[in-house]
Amino acid sequence: MTVREITPEDRETFCKLCEDFYNTGATKRGYDRDSALLTFNQVISKHENLFGYFIVEPELAAIAGYALITTYWCNEEAGNVIILDEIYIDPLFRHHGFGIGFLNWLDKEFQGKAVSVTLEVLSTNLAAKELYSKEGFEEDGFVTMSKKL
Repeated sequence: MTVREITPEDRETFCKLCEDFYNTGATKRGYDRDSALLTFNQVISKHENLFGYFIVEPELAAIAGYALITTYWCNEEAGNVIILDEIYIDPLFRHHGFGIGFLNWLDKEFQGKAVSVTLEVLSTNLAAKELYSKEGFEEDGFVTMSKKL
């Protein structure tokens, strides 16, 4: 497995993978191409705290999935926190270590640049919760609350 940054030439691949991700039921909202394009444009503009990556199967040179990372400073943790905003592995590549491989890559890539990694998962997504728990993620007792502006 390799990881590479998303580039301007990747627009349609990114949008297709986003659509696939949002159609899995892993999110509360459905796919919105306009939102995906806004995100894509922020990623390729090198936004200060948004990073987009493709997870690549090197032998086939195939895109196995994607991930979006964002960051913020946390006073409580005294450092930058990495948020794994989205990770999606195409069903053809699931159960081959790509998700865990990306999490391990993330740990190494941001070692010394951040103090922790956080993510959200729907409480009903038991398979994802189990995977994240095996990789050392723990529920932190906080409940995420959102309000649309």
